[in-house]
Amino acid sequence: MTGYVYWFYYNSFSDGSREGVLYKFSRKGDVFKTWEGEIIQPGYRAGLGTINSNNLNFSVADLSLIDTLNKSIGKMIKVHYVQYRKSLPWRGDNYNGKNQENGQYMIDRIEKVSEANLAVPSL
Repeated sequence: MTGYVYWFYYNSFSDGSREGVLYKFSRKGDVFKTWEGEIIQPGYRAGLGTINSNNLNFSVADLSLIDTLNKSIGKMIKVHYVQYRKSLPWRGDNYNGKNQENGQYMIDRIEKVSEANLAVPSL
């Protein structure tokens, strides 16, 4: 049992970097309030008979990153993530079905924020 819990909830499956426009970032949750965000990445991905935008949904547990991410909405950013096989509710949401690969993506550092604001102007 201990091995199962470690393997699925605490042993990271992958880690890497993703870059795109930070589309949204907010604090949400019923019992455990967590910070959740979404990055729109360049390109498209195929779905079940459809073409979808290439988004990354993620959670943030590191409080030192929250202020920078709040100020970066609409900007091009590059983040480093750690992906876990299963989610823990106090770590954030599990975006199975929304991300290209299942699992919980946790942002642990921001590698670059573009100074240019790339947000689409409203009409």
